[in-house]
Amino acid sequence: MRRINLNSAEQWALLAMVAFLPALEAPKKIAVVLYLAFWVINRWRSKEWGGSWSGWDFSALVLIGGAYASAAFGAFWPDKGLGAANDVLIYGLVFLTLRRSRFEERFLWRLFAVAIVATLLTLLYGYWGLLVTKKRVFLGLNSVGHVNHSAIYMAIIFSMALAWAGAAIGSWRQRALLWVGVAALWLSLFVSGARGALIPVVIFVLLWLFARAKMMRRAVWKPVLLVLLMFGGAIALVPGVVEKIKGNIEAKELAARRPALAKVALLAVREYPAFGVGITNFAKIDPDVAARWQDRSGQVFVAEDLYFSTHAHSLYLNTLAERGLVGLLPLLVFLVGVGLALLRYRPTGVSTPLQKTLWGSALGAWVITTIGGVFNTTLHHEHALIAMIVFGIWVAQTRTRPVASG
Repeated sequence: MRRINLNSAEQWALLAMVAFLPALEAPKKIAVVLYLAFWVINRWRSKEWGGSWSGWDFSALVLIGGAYASAAFGAFWPDKGLGAANDVLIYGLVFLTLRRSRFEERFLWRLFAVAIVATLLTLLYGYWGLLVTKKRVFLGLNSVGHVNHSAIYMAIIFSMALAWAGAAIGSWRQRALLWVGVAALWLSLFVSGARGALIPVVIFVLLWLFARAKMMRRAVWKPVLLVLLMFGGAIALVPGVVEKIKGNIEAKELAARRPALAKVALLAVREYPAFGVGITNFAKIDPDVAARWQDRSGQVFVAEDLYFSTHAHSLYLNTLAERGLVGLLPLLVFLVGVGLALLRYRPTGVSTPLQKTLWGSALGAWVITTIGGVFNTTLHHEHALIAMIVFGIWVAQTRTRPVASG
């Protein structure tokens, strides 16, 4: 009887995770559990756990702890709090295991290819529902759901595809297919109309092109011109974003009620600064609760100044309101740590195509998470998991490469 290769099983589970992540809920969850189980079994068998304890381990574990602390000690008992905390646990553990793993270059290219192809195929299903069956109002990814979250996921995969295409590796057919994928994802972001994802994507493209121009010693005006052409071409083909902005301006809702949501979040922070109202409990802040808080503080409750929703439409305000400072500070430390590492280990002229691709992908995931987090609740479910996969793989390879100079 042939013995199962558990190392290969671990890799197949990881491939299945990124394949099912945007498309199917149940297979995705099974793949995550199998990957984590195989990882633990393989490390226990080999007695090699990927190096000594580091700040990455501490920051990820504290991030997980902050989520569970808010579920346990938040102001309101969360109906779905443990499930939301488990979400943080899963993407935190995936990051920790990947940052302690080493994969062959061939496998990493295959993993990125699966992530890009899976997203494009799921997008085709989304277009079918949008254009053919008319069952969708907005373009989205089946398992990711809401248009804003689907756009965030697409944006991270777009950064992955662009970084790979820019590395100029493979045959001309492979490069041509990559650029087709880049164009399809870029246009799909405009079709989605999610400005909270488009803004950080444009910022990422500019940063990536500037870094590439500096590394290759080219003039910086060329990247700016390229972005303008990409942006103008997308708007010409998909003018819906401009129409949406015009409609918001006419309705005097350019910020889509986010300032009013921010006021609700700040009220919650004032009342419960340590652990917040509890993870997933932003939806429980209604006019009656806000009026009671205002009355208790001696202030006048003005309902028109506030807007109540299921979340704060901001990673930072939502985390602060639901998890308090105990949850927000670990998040900030982790994101700042990734940002500083991206600056320190940026590519050089001697970097390999894989290193350039991993760095560009991690830069994209970081910009979209941090900048996009101002407008939307990034680092959430599927797009949190794909971001942590990218972060973990990239952080792992920084242990064996030189620091960029200059």
